[in-house]
Amino acid sequence: MTPPESLTMSFPSGDRPLDNYQFTFESYLTDSDRIEADVSYHFPNDVSENERVEEQYEILKMVMDGRLHLAPFSRDHPPRKVLDIATGTGNWAIEMGDLYPEAEIIGTDLSPIQPSFVPPNVRFFVEDSSDDWDYPSEFDFIHTRMTISCWSDMKTQIIQRAFDHLRPGGWLECQEAPATIDCDDGTMPDDYAWLRWSLDFQAVSRLANRQSEIGPYLKDWMREVGFVDVQEVTFKLPLNGWPKDPRLKHIGMLWQRNLLEGVSAFSLGMFHRFMGKSVEEIELSLVDVRKCLFDRSVHAYHRLYVVFGRKPETA
Repeated sequence: MTPPESLTMSFPSGDRPLDNYQFTFESYLTDSDRIEADVSYHFPNDVSENERVEEQYEILKMVMDGRLHLAPFSRDHPPRKVLDIATGTGNWAIEMGDLYPEAEIIGTDLSPIQPSFVPPNVRFFVEDSSDDWDYPSEFDFIHTRMTISCWSDMKTQIIQRAFDHLRPGGWLECQEAPATIDCDDGTMPDDYAWLRWSLDFQAVSRLANRQSEIGPYLKDWMREVGFVDVQEVTFKLPLNGWPKDPRLKHIGMLWQRNLLEGVSAFSLGMFHRFMGKSVEEIELSLVDVRKCLFDRSVHAYHRLYVVFGRKPETA
């Protein structure tokens, strides 16, 4: 069977009307060489990091059994308007556009690093979501994913604003993993290098006025803002291939590679800018951090929190 045209055709983002959205400005890849990322973002935005983020996206989708979201939408009950905050390279928004061809999908980010040819119902805009939101309160679904240390106060900057900009009955879903690692069987020693690094990262995030530990608090924050039917689902991301379960072992090996590729990106800007460390000092400190990721005797993992809640019909 030939797929519907709406699932296979792609159009330049600028060829479609703005539909009354009031975003800062639309991104065009031809402009990317003259638009720099906002200084409030303390991580790299180069080709290598974008490739790592795309690999991270595929790993998280694998962890969620191929699902893009857990909020109660389906092909029979699709969202009409969707906002993807901090969309990055835009993979989630693009796949949502394919999954729900009748929906309008909006992705926002600090940088115009998304593809120029996308499904006809997908648009990307350059926007700093920590600023006031100047667009209509008519979304059915708002989404965040892996925005660790992007916000100084996620509850007020993102969750409250999402509540205000959803239609009554609309859903917010946040898919977030904290820097902290867990271990259930006591195999992780106190001096485990990745544990020490995560504590240092939390400390430097506080100096940068950024929250690195948002996952465990999402459920309470959503309820405090006014969301109802709030649900929390957690998934394990092993730090390497230590699990016996073949599926988790495979995920762990992929996650290990992603962490190895990303630890410099996570560290260099933050530790240099807010702790005054040189590149050489930082890289030297990461030797043991990288080395520990190959130790399968330590059964450590990150916890992915997927939390979603509904705006009351009466709100």
